[in-house]
Amino acid sequence: MALPVVVLISFLYLANGYQYQTQCLLFNKKCVSFCPRQMHPYHTRCDRNTVSQRTCDSPHIFEIGYTCGWSRCDCNGELVLDEDTGDCITLESCPSKFHKTRKGRRRRRKPRKPYGLSRQLRIHEDDDNVDKMVL
Repeated sequence: MALPVVVLISFLYLANGYQYQTQCLLFNKKCVSFCPRQMHPYHTRCDRNTVSQRTCDSPHIFEIGYTCGWSRCDCNGELVLDEDTGDCITLESCPSKFHKTRKGRRRRRKPRKPYGLSRQLRIHEDDDNVDKMVL
């Protein structure tokens, strides 16, 4: 009778041990065990600042601060995440929400006049009379 109890307890121990070892990687606002193709797991390690995820809306990486204890799926290499579809794509193939300007055709700015005063700093002659008024 002791042998079946030992086997049962061992089986329950192993079954519960595997249950708690599953990973939780954040992908599309859900917890998944493995990242999809063209993605790798990014773990916050409680030892440095966490960097942002590159998406079509914000393709530049920046630090979001010191975070600890969670993981997510990030795109490999130069790919960015398209949040609408959940796929990793190149930055050039991101869907455009705004009208993009053609490369090489930028709006030209008028050159500034050297040593010119801005409109906000100009002093009008009427302003001197305000100081002389008695309230």
